[in-house]
Amino acid sequence: MNSILYKKYIVYLIVLNLLALSGLSHASEALEKVSLQLDSKYQFKFAGFIMAKEKGFYKDAGLDVELLEYQPGVDIIENVLSKKNNYGIYNSSVVIDKGKIKPTVLMATYFQQSPLVFVTSKEIKHPKDLIGKKVMGTKDELKYSSLALMLKHFNINKKNTQFLTHSFNIADFIQKKVDAITVFRTNELFDLNQHNIEFNIIDSADYGISINAVNLFTSTSEALAHPDRTLKFIHASNKGWAYALAYPDEAISTIYHQYSKQKSLEALAFEAKETKKMMLLGFFNIGETNKELSLRTVKQFKINGLLAATESLGYFIFEDVVREFNQNIYFTNKQKRYLQNKKEITMCVDPDWMPFESIKNGNHIGITADIIKHFKQRLPIPIKLIQTKDWQESVIKAKSRQCDIYSLAANTPERTEYMNFTSPYIDLPIVLATKMGTLFIKDIAEVKNKKLGIVKGYAIAELLRTRLPGINIVDVNSITEGLSQVESGALFGYIDNLMVIANSIQKDFTGILKVSSRLEDNIRLAIGTRNDQPQLNQIFEVLVNSISDTELQAIYNKWVAVKQEQLFDYTLIWKVLISILILSVGYFYFYVKLRKLNNKLLVLSTTDKLTGLYNRVKTDAVLIEKKIDVDRYETDLCIILFDIDFFKDINDRYGHITGDKVLIEFSQILSRNIRATDYAGRWGGEEFLIISPNISITEATELANKLLHKIRKHTFPYIGSMTASAGVNQFSKQLSIHDTLQNVDKALYQSKNNGRNQATAYKDHLEQSLPWTL
Repeated sequence: MNSILYKKYIVYLIVLNLLALSGLSHASEALEKVSLQLDSKYQFKFAGFIMAKEKGFYKDAGLDVELLEYQPGVDIIENVLSKKNNYGIYNSSVVIDKGKIKPTVLMATYFQQSPLVFVTSKEIKHPKDLIGKKVMGTKDELKYSSLALMLKHFNINKKNTQFLTHSFNIADFIQKKVDAITVFRTNELFDLNQHNIEFNIIDSADYGISINAVNLFTSTSEALAHPDRTLKFIHASNKGWAYALAYPDEAISTIYHQYSKQKSLEALAFEAKETKKMMLLGFFNIGETNKELSLRTVKQFKINGLLAATESLGYFIFEDVVREFNQNIYFTNKQKRYLQNKKEITMCVDPDWMPFESIKNGNHIGITADIIKHFKQRLPIPIKLIQTKDWQESVIKAKSRQCDIYSLAANTPERTEYMNFTSPYIDLPIVLATKMGTLFIKDIAEVKNKKLGIVKGYAIAELLRTRLPGINIVDVNSITEGLSQVESGALFGYIDNLMVIANSIQKDFTGILKVSSRLEDNIRLAIGTRNDQPQLNQIFEVLVNSISDTELQAIYNKWVAVKQEQLFDYTLIWKVLISILILSVGYFYFYVKLRKLNNKLLVLSTTDKLTGLYNRVKTDAVLIEKKIDVDRYETDLCIILFDIDFFKDINDRYGHITGDKVLIEFSQILSRNIRATDYAGRWGGEEFLIISPNISITEATELANKLLHKIRKHTFPYIGSMTASAGVNQFSKQLSIHDTLQNVDKALYQSKNNGRNQATAYKDHLEQSLPWTL
């Protein structure tokens, strides 16, 4: 009887698990969960994001956004690049660390002018007056900010000025412990005014050195894997900022009562007023990125020796990154020339580190080998394997430049002396393997005096020696040697990542060794590239970001089959869990398959079958959506209507099959040369409509002329060259969609009437000049 009840209980657990999974899947289908890591405590600086969440703008975009208040010790850049967080806030559009540019993607800029300034005592009125004084600031502010550039420009340095680490206490300035201190116009000036303190302000912008702030950024991986989600986040955030600026009192009240009372209502009101000034709304749209300012910033850092001359910004704005990289692997002309001159890329691997990689009969096999095959298909030159007997030999060859890349390695301070590293694409826990009789070890520090084997040259050893001084690490040549010494008793344990140890135990040490401890550290693995050829790192960064999570998972599944019951002697529990896992995998398989079919149906229902552009129904829906934004937020919105010149003659002369090929190529020219934020649809027959948000009619006309130039220079199949005509019009709150479309049609007619092969912007006088009948 007890056996029957027990079996029923197990079945009950399985059913509950599946129901929970089902509930989670429906929840995730409704809203996508994303996180935004803020760079300071809750305040008006983040009002746009807070109001986008509170007013439901994120929810309307299908997003469930978690706003993460800054906590001491949080590395915002690292969290975003490692995919711990989807998005982050940073006080510069370009992230520089140790003289190198971090591969971030800029989504939006909200403070077009940085509020970071020096507050100085009354007698200090010019940067040169800081020489010989006590200046307080953070390490980054005094090295990688507009203030740092200003100090460098006026030759103010540690030799002639005393720099102090920031205490984040304005009282140090009030009590005259320092002569100058870095502050934000939006914050500390309020406190100084409240205390009636006399001070001067030195702003780098007054000396021609300007950097923006409150920059919304993400990783290349997030931008390329989820461009639609990222774009929705940008638009919803911009709406939130528009609302916060239109109703500052409501935003202030929301921040104070629902998020933080760290700042008073009066302080928040002061911050709101200063924030609006920093956004320069008379010159920039909310969230508008300024590429030229970023390029100028990079140039200034190079001139002042704070950035290596070989560093290149490349594609860093979201729209550019998506356009250039999302569809196909794209290398710049400079990178192509580098590869042509390079001829081949030499590669060192770990010859005994399965399931990741090994060398067998002269061949590179394992997870990494399959990933490298993926990269080889996208490179114009071969990757040549350099055979080594162990990892230490691979390290030696990499240092001597016999190897251009490591196929898989962790970024450590020692390795950065001769290697650069891409974004990591594998992140795994580190564990300790011991004999079966060993009790579970909660903290590796408990056994740090015992002999612990690690493959010589592995990053884990460098990490543990730094964290646990005195730890008794014994170098071994391979994982096989290390685990064999544990079996013989020569070593107490062997340390490596979970996947490698689990694979080796299952293969050669079942019932002899087990995992006895999970360390608090993770090993994050990337492609290592020789640092004297920085182009190589840029190329492999592109390649790493080109491989999708789905492709990675398929490779993992090929090589990894973890039998977890061999590591722990809880047979029945593991059997139950494996049964649940099998059922769950089956459920998710059909769930994913159903989602793919639904997505396919959605694409079919919104896409023009011939050209692949949006169909008329979807284009109408986008027009309605964007018109709402125009009416509610008074955003700019333009449309461009294209018509292929003499298309009927093409069909009559060459046939409809050729005509269809022309339509396909014409649509490809449009889609490849518009912005990532634009929408392209087939309006009907040989007419095409471009919908361009946040653009003036002058800029839209320039875009139309650019596209017409691309068309007339293109060689179409069978027919050679051809032209098109275009009409351009801007939406307004006063006119309906119908009226706006009629007007753009009139502008198109004017282009045809004037000889075709040109673009015309709609103006009121067209009403009288055109022979128009409604």
